[in-house]
Amino acid sequence: MSALFFDIDNTLLSHRTFTVPKSAETALWEAKRNGHFLFLASGRNISGMKEYYDPDLFDGMVSSSGGLGMFHGEVIYSHPMDLADTERIIYLAREYGTGLFMQAKDSNWMNPPGYARMLRYLKNDEEALNKRGIQMIQEYRGEPVLKMDLFFTESSRADRILDVLPEGVEKCVTLSEIPEQAGCEVTRKGITKGTGVREMMEYLGKDIRDSYGFGDSENDLAMLKECGTGIAMGNAMELVRREADYVTADIEEDGIYQAMKHFGLF
Repeated sequence: MSALFFDIDNTLLSHRTFTVPKSAETALWEAKRNGHFLFLASGRNISGMKEYYDPDLFDGMVSSSGGLGMFHGEVIYSHPMDLADTERIIYLAREYGTGLFMQAKDSNWMNPPGYARMLRYLKNDEEALNKRGIQMIQEYRGEPVLKMDLFFTESSRADRILDVLPEGVEKCVTLSEIPEQAGCEVTRKGITKGTGVREMMEYLGKDIRDSYGFGDSENDLAMLKECGTGIAMGNAMELVRREADYVTADIEEDGIYQAMKHFGLF
C-alpha cells in the first residue's frame, strides 16, 4: 500500500468556503479502507493542524514544513532551528518592520506587524485571533522554534531582508501580487516538506516511490518532487503546476477526488 501526503490550505481546505469538499472526504475514507497510509503535510504546526486531524482517518502528520513528524501520536523526528538564528531573525524583523509568525511544536508567537496582518486577514475579528492561542513575541522565552514566517509589505520589501537572513536557515519565498500575502517561510537549513516525507517513508520502511504528494503552493514543491508522484491542484501556483507529475482539477471542482480516482487509490 502507498502513503499519501496532503497539504491543508487550498489543497484539502478551500480558502473560498473554509471547508473541506465532501468529495475529498469521500476519497480519503475510501483510500483509508483500501489500506493506504494518510498524512497531513502542512506549513502549520501541530496546534494549527489539530482542527483537521482525525486520528481515525490520518496516520500522522508532517508539520511546520518538515520541522516535525508524528505517527499515531508519537514524535518521529524534530528539527528545530538554531536558537542564535531564531534570535537573529527576531531582531531583523524588528529592524525592517517585517511581520513575523513563529512556531514551536504546540505554541505560536507574533510580533506587532504580524499581529496586525493576521487581524486584517480575519477581518478585524480579534476574538477569533485570541482563540488561536497566539502569544506576542515579548512572551517568547527561547523555546525550540520549528518554523518562522516573514510577511512583507511595500514598506518592508522582500529583497531587503532575504539578503541578510542567517546562513543556517532554509527559505521558501512565496510572492504574491497581493502585498499582504507575500512572504517567506524559514526552517532549519535543509529542512522542507520533502525531507519530512522522506523521513516518514524511511520510518515506515517504505520505498519513496510508493508515496503521493498533493499540494498547491511553493512550499509544497519539495514534497511533490520528493514523492513518487507529485500532484498539483488545479488552483495551484503556475510554478507548482509546471513542476508536478500530474495536475488535477481545482479544489472546488473535486480535484482531490479526481486525482485519487485517476491513480486507482480507491
